Amino acid sequence: MTKKNNNNTMIIIDAQAVLHRAWHALPKTLTDKNHKPINAVYGFTMLLLKLLKQYSPQKTAVAFDSKGPTFRHKKYKDYKANRPLQPQEFYDQIDKAKKILKGFNIPVFAKKGYEADDIIASIIKHQKKRNPSKDFLIVTGDLDLSQLIDEKTKLYFLKQGVATLKVYDKKDIKKRFGIGPEKVADFKALCGDSSDNIPGAPGIGPKTASNLLQKYDNLENIFNSLDQCNKRIKKIISDNKEQIKRAKELVELKYEIKGIDFEKLNNQQKFDINQIIKMLKKFNFQSLIKRIYKIENKQGNLF
Repeated sequence: MTKKNNNNTMIIIDAQAVLHRAWHALPKTLTDKNHKPINAVYGFTMLLLKLLKQYSPQKTAVAFDSKGPTFRHKKYKDYKANRPLQPQEFYDQIDKAKKILKGFNIPVFAKKGYEADDIIASIIKHQKKRNPSKDFLIVTGDLDLSQLIDEKTKLYFLKQGVATLKVYDKKDIKKRFGIGPEKVADFKALCGDSSDNIPGAPGIGPKTASNLLQKYDNLENIFNSLDQCNKRIKKIISDNKEQIKRAKELVELKYEIKGIDFEKLNNQQKFDINQIIKMLKKFNFQSLIKRIYKIENKQGNLF
């Protein structure tokens, strides 16, 4: 991928997804001055530098999950119940990542009761209203966010760790799922999402879900066309209609979240090289400091 000289690009990072990838990919022996693991923050910062250098974005924002249950847990108590808790050493790194972002003057967003995915969806909707020509790059390890892909929005998907990646556009989603991004929520409602412990319709797999959506376009049309389906599909969907509807409510992103301070996006400051170096020294990220010195420009600002 080549660097884009496009000053109309906004990068939005799904912080938890990136931190998780770095936590599992980088050695726990990477520690700070207090001998505490710092591998997740290191990987996060390394990726951040790569993105800023490669895309020179006009704006950058980072979304975090909030602590405690979300509205999805209230709808379905077993939501994400299959996900094991990480050691405390991982969670301790979340606040450290936020300190890194403060050093870069990059705004952080979170909202109680919502996930980073919903925050990202809300930010993009807000920014599109202000500037319809803006390009968006969503950085994540979660394909749930593929719902947001369109002509102006791409997904920078971390396939493994923070080094192996794939950029998804509309064609890539169509190639992977057989349907467009606008149908991803319906697709997952039908076949479920095991990563989030969301059951769909038992017996409806990805291929069947894709075929149904290709033929009938959306869930509502499928429900209204069951007499045209074979007996097996008709019975499965009829018997699990309410479960499918609930799954759709769980996988759909929320675009209207009250209380998000979008003004933070309008007050982004230029990068302060001295402030960034000072912050990275606190974490003893010497190799990243060397990388910054290599790409520092004459004005003393990054990129």
